[in-house]
This record gives sequence, C-alpha cells and structure tokens, in this order.
Amino acid sequence: MSENLAAWVRLLDQFESALDAADGHTPPQALETPTEPIPEEIRERAEAILARQQLMIGGVLAARAQVARQLNALRRVPSRQTDAPAYLDVEG
Repeated sequence: MSENLAAWVRLLDQFESALDAADGHTPPQALETPTEPIPEEIRERAEAILARQQLMIGGVLAARAQVARQLNALRRVPSRQTDAPAYLDVEG
C-alpha cells in the first residue's frame, strides 16, 4: 500500500469513527490531511462518508433550530422578582 493511500485510509477511518460515535462524546483528534489527491480506489468510500457527514450536519442544524426555539420560548417566561412577597396572607 502506498503511503498516500495509507494516509487517506487513516483519515477516512477517523471520519468514520467520529460519525459512528456522534451520539456520544468523543475527544477531538488531530487530523493529518494527506498532501496528495485521494486515490481512485477509495473515492467511493470517501463519497459515502461525505454523504453521512452531510446527513449528520442536517440533523445538527435541525437540532440547533429546535434548541433556539426552546430558548426563545423560555426567554418569554417572566422572571420572578426578588422584592415581591413569595406568599400572600389572605387570612391575617
């Protein structure tokens, strides 16, 4: 296996690992980007990974929009004033 092919395989392995673990926490890894173009024999694998990444990005953007809507709704909840009494004495 050529060094360029090996470098691309390592990079694609990192991408796949990150996608597989996307629901959990994974520490960021340093990426070593190969300096030569991707070999033709792994282009199909790279395109499949790219498609998975694009789906993941779409999901993240949808989740982000949902969180933004929830935060917007929470901001409309009136805050409790600390100088107002917590209880009202109706008997006394």
